[in-house]
Amino acid sequence: MKQYKLLAHSRMFELFTIFNRENIPDCRAVAIREIDLSQIEALRLKLQNGNEKPSYTALVAKATALTLAEMPDANRAVADFPLHTRVFQFLKINVSVAVERQDGDFGGAFVYTIYDTDQKNTAQITKEIAGLAQATVESGDPRLERWVRMQDGVRLAPFNWILKLVIWFQKNIPSLYIANRGGSVLISSPSKYGVDFIVAHWPYTIGISFGLAKERPWVENDQVVVRKTTTLTLAFDRRILSGANAARFMNRLCEILENPPAALY
Repeated sequence: MKQYKLLAHSRMFELFTIFNRENIPDCRAVAIREIDLSQIEALRLKLQNGNEKPSYTALVAKATALTLAEMPDANRAVADFPLHTRVFQFLKINVSVAVERQDGDFGGAFVYTIYDTDQKNTAQITKEIAGLAQATVESGDPRLERWVRMQDGVRLAPFNWILKLVIWFQKNIPSLYIANRGGSVLISSPSKYGVDFIVAHWPYTIGISFGLAKERPWVENDQVVVRKTTTLTLAFDRRILSGANAARFMNRLCEILENPPAALY
């Protein structure tokens, strides 16, 4: 009996491979912190509309936008040209989220950008990203427009070097970067699959991931209590953020999530 099969040629697999090569290990570092979600849970109940609560992803995206507004030096990206490297500053705050989708035999994270994230409330952000993973091209969902264009481009590119060139332009030309990647931050969450936390690198200046929100032991006033918590990881490009600045960014993000200000609503 045959013990394996060769899968059909997939241009999407090649696309994911090219994107992942951007994650230069020498430029990446990761910070990890567990946070108390008690106040976030209270806020979700307060903002509940019928059976709908703001999603954790929406709240993390909004909190990240508020942090970027306070620390604009983190709202940057690197353009790698053949003979030199330049850094460009984003003048607006756009936060992207990774959404799992399947393409034939291969699945992967497709990116959806919430433009002007700091100007939207959590209900608006939740509505934008809700159901994206299940949306179909046939339904005419405008959120899939860029994904469809990317798939068409992948299918039309007969050679890998053409695909690499297209992706190079989208990464290194600021206007194309904003149109196709959004901004400096990508948020991903494996929590719905039961993962406590994940350490991942993304082709963004900052990659934020969070795991399953569940009750865990927590020390408060020298007593062990039960709190709903999650673990946040922050992967960052050390060319843009030093370790100290990344730690400040992480600490401020966690402060906003553990003690939500009115602006998070």
